[in-house]
Amino acid sequence: MNSRQTIWACLAISLCLHWFLLQPKWGGAPTPPGESIVIPVNFDISAAAAGGTGLALEQGAVPDEEKTEHEDVIRRLRRQALKKYLAQVHSAVEQRRLPPGADAADLIGNVRYRFRIRADDTFEGIVMQQSSGDARLDAAARRAIEAASGTVKRPDILKGRSWTITMTVKYQYRL
Repeated sequence: MNSRQTIWACLAISLCLHWFLLQPKWGGAPTPPGESIVIPVNFDISAAAAGGTGLALEQGAVPDEEKTEHEDVIRRLRRQALKKYLAQVHSAVEQRRLPPGADAADLIGNVRYRFRIRADDTFEGIVMQQSSGDARLDAAARRAIEAASGTVKRPDILKGRSWTITMTVKYQYRL
C-alpha cells in the first residue's frame, strides 16, 4: 500500500469506529417499572385452562392492542367500501355523460364539478370547479351528475354519512 491508500484506509476505519462508539442507543428504550410484565417460569397453563378455579389465559382482560387491531380492521373495511362506492358513483356519472340520441362526437374536454353526496345517496350543491370552455360539454356533465343522483346505493357500513367530492367528467372523441 502506498501512503495515500494508507491514509484513506485509516480514515475509513476511524469513521467506522467513531460511528460505532458514538451510537446514542445501544438497545431499546428502558421500560419504566410500572409497565413491565413478568411471567413466572412455573406458570402452568394447562392447570388454569383445564377447568380449574384458576384464571385461564382466554379469560383474561383484552389488551388495548387487540382493540386497536379491531378498530383498524373496521376502518380499513370502511375505507375499502368507500373506495368501491365512489368508483360506482363515478361509473354511474360516466354512463350518463352522453345524452341519449344526441350527437356528442364533437364534445372533447374535461369539466370538474364538486357536489355533496347526502346520506340518502342523492347529490346536492353541484358546483362547477373548472369549465371545459364549451357550454354544451359543461351542461352535459352537469346533467350526467344530476341523472346519477340516487342511483348507486351505498353499503351498510357507510350508512348515515355524507361526503363532498370533486369529480372530473372526461369527454374524448367518440369515447
